[in-house]
Amino acid sequence: MITSLLHFPRTMICRWTTRKLLVLLGASWSFFGTASADFATEIFEATFKLFDPAVTGTCFLVRRAEPDQAIYLVTAAHMLEGTKADQATIVLRERCEDGTFKRHNHAVAVRRDGKALWVRHPKDDIGVLRLTKPFPVPFGTIPLSSIADPEEEAKFPLKICASLFTLTYPKGFEGNSAGFPVARQGIVASFPMPPISKKHTFLADITAFGGDSGGPAFIASLTDHPRIIGIVVAQFRHDEQIKMEYEERSIHYPLGLAEVVHAKYIRETIELAALSANPPLVPPDKDPQSKSADLPPTP
Repeated sequence: MITSLLHFPRTMICRWTTRKLLVLLGASWSFFGTASADFATEIFEATFKLFDPAVTGTCFLVRRAEPDQAIYLVTAAHMLEGTKADQATIVLRERCEDGTFKRHNHAVAVRRDGKALWVRHPKDDIGVLRLTKPFPVPFGTIPLSSIADPEEEAKFPLKICASLFTLTYPKGFEGNSAGFPVARQGIVASFPMPPISKKHTFLADITAFGGDSGGPAFIASLTDHPRIIGIVVAQFRHDEQIKMEYEERSIHYPLGLAEVVHAKYIRETIELAALSANPPLVPPDKDPQSKSADLPPTP
């Protein structure tokens, strides 16, 4: 079994799946119909394609509470590490007067003088880029409060076969010419769900592809808002080596499973990115001759 990271050399593929949900009671249909349409829209508008000439993946934009005015671009760390240039391109969308959308390819700096501008989680495949320069068009974000916190995850743990959704760009495929992501539905596929501190990832029954890295995994909350429960970082596949007298080749069989890092570690990485911009002061040395405090190393 092979775990494969989900950025990819830029190619094109089209794959469609359809899932149907039947609700028997009219009142229930009205309630869930509204929720299913509204809760996903908020995160849909905050999810974007991110690419450079070497790799393509998915990202989403998060805002912290005031007074922090920065925007935090969240994706898989290996996606940012796979970029070759000092800039990557995020595909923004602008709403036109007639209700349609127009794409805007906007460059964001990922390195300066060869040094990474993003922060990587010390243990997990999550990267966060803190953005302070304005975008050329209006864009969507989700509040940090939409990302499940440890207390919530402990109170309402994920259960086997629970439904979840993802927004990604499988093999770079876009939902339309404006560059919207593709929505897919699956279930929690791993059991038992141990304490998150012991196991940072879980499996989702979603056929993942290159380009899905960095996509949010989310559920509907009790309100009409999304609840992000993790981030897609890898796929699982079986590799078979075929050897013949004059030919050798490999065949990759997707297992229809994605690896998802728990939301707790998304939150941790965002806080690390915020801290890197405003590191706290170390208390002055006890020596009375000490006149100033030193700054700790940036994560």
